[in-house]
Amino acid sequence: MMMTAGTNISFDYDNTLIRYKYVYDEDGNPIDAVYTEPHEENIETLQQLHDEGNDIFIVTARIEGLSLPEHDNSPKPEELIEMLDLPVRKIFYTSNRCKMDVLRDNGVTVHFDDCPEQCDRIMDEWAQNCSGPISVLVDAPDGINDFLKEKFSKIIGDLYERES
Repeated sequence: MMMTAGTNISFDYDNTLIRYKYVYDEDGNPIDAVYTEPHEENIETLQQLHDEGNDIFIVTARIEGLSLPEHDNSPKPEELIEMLDLPVRKIFYTSNRCKMDVLRDNGVTVHFDDCPEQCDRIMDEWAQNCSGPISVLVDAPDGINDFLKEKFSKIIGDLYERES
């Protein structure tokens, strides 16, 4: 994907730069989703886009500083950047809010994401305003984005209840 050098490009994190997979019960129903590995294809795209002179950002719905190692062994974005020496200019955490404001405020013109709803929202804004970022939907297991949101919302809710 060739772009004009100096373009601001962003990548989602979960299921875009790292991969999760479902764990199934004996009836074939998903009962969990677990981290498996960095998403090599998208990391190669990130590196190529940087090598072409573009600035790279991570825009994630994660909550900054939140770590749940007993429930998730995935690296935090900062850890992945260090581990793979990724040329990421900055990480933005949206704490499960829409990414559109962050993308717009930072002049992002292309955003890679595994969430169809997020990509649709970005493209709707483009269609209405003829400006802003263009989204690129990346391949991920069907429905895993919503599954992970529910999983971590429940874990966080349970933690808050125990602390109260």
